[in-house]
Amino acid sequence: MSAAGDCSSRQRNEKHRDSSVKQETLDMKDGMVAAFDPTTEVSAASVVQLSALSSDALALLKSDSGANVRRFLDRLMGSGLPADALALVARVLPKRYVVAWACDCLRTALADAPEVSDVDRAGLALAQQWLSEPSEDNRRAALEFAERGELRTPGAWIAASAGWTGGSLAPRGYDPIPPPDHLPAEAAIAALRLTAARGTNYAATINGFVTRAIQIFGPAVARSGSEAAGGRA
Repeated sequence: MSAAGDCSSRQRNEKHRDSSVKQETLDMKDGMVAAFDPTTEVSAASVVQLSALSSDALALLKSDSGANVRRFLDRLMGSGLPADALALVARVLPKRYVVAWACDCLRTALADAPEVSDVDRAGLALAQQWLSEPSEDNRRAALEFAERGELRTPGAWIAASAGWTGGSLAPRGYDPIPPPDHLPAEAAIAALRLTAARGTNYAATINGFVTRAIQIFGPAVARSGSEAAGGRA
């Protein structure tokens, strides 16, 4: 195959992956995460133990111990604690949702970046491939890519978020070692924090990632309000 033909084929594959992941995200909008509803009965205290929050975030929760998850998220962002808000979102979302959300955020960030590394493009593509077809081969491909990248870049971490959703952490042929349930969320957090650190306004970028999760997985009225606010910005 000629170089031009190979490039054209690669572009078609990338368009197919993007289309599949966009549809995945649209489908997930119908699966509201109850914790993101402003009227939810899911208390922040009940899920905070799943997140490695800062002492400032824990103090904020102590001052409002009856807060539900959504109210606590709003307070974290309003109090200048975006990294804690990001961690809380990642741990509230189911594994597949957290990978889709992180892919959506990273894809948008890379589209706006002046330069994008091949590692970031490839890692994102592998995570998206797993989303569109969550087979063991695709999960293993994402995991092995993340390990080769030594988890130094957003691309390696986003691949790890997909690679750690199930199966085994051990190489093929070894006794299985199931990944702990929190690993996909931790990988997504790392990918997005590294991405935000490359920009000029870390806090605003992280807040944007959190808002995006609420737009995708919150109730329709919350999504409409967030999107309208975004349009006015």
